[in-house]
Amino acid sequence: MKVDLEKGLVFPDIVQTTLRPDIILSAPLDKKMVVIELTVPWEDTSEEVAERKTAKYSQLVEDCRRKGWRTWLFPVEVGTRGFPAKTMWKMLNEVGIRGRQRKPAIHSISIAAKKASSWL
Repeated sequence: MKVDLEKGLVFPDIVQTTLRPDIILSAPLDKKMVVIELTVPWEDTSEEVAERKTAKYSQLVEDCRRKGWRTWLFPVEVGTRGFPAKTMWKMLNEVGIRGRQRKPAIHSISIAAKKASSWL
């Protein structure tokens, strides 16, 4: 797992890009990668932000797939008041965080988003 803290993430040496997703989960031996782009928008703009992030990273995902990597993109949003959009629930489900594990994960994410928003 790689996380972009302080703009220090370097994308894996699969393709050349200047893009820096927020989180990359990868399994090099299996050639699998999950690209997560987190945004904390106003709640009423979540859908628009998801579309914009999907467009921004779609070419990168396609380039990785051409190189033989199974790649998934998850633009996820947690509103400034801590409300997780449907994209967050879907991403957690797809990466295997389900059932009893998902609710506490969502709760932690919501609290973190509220704290981060208050710093701004």
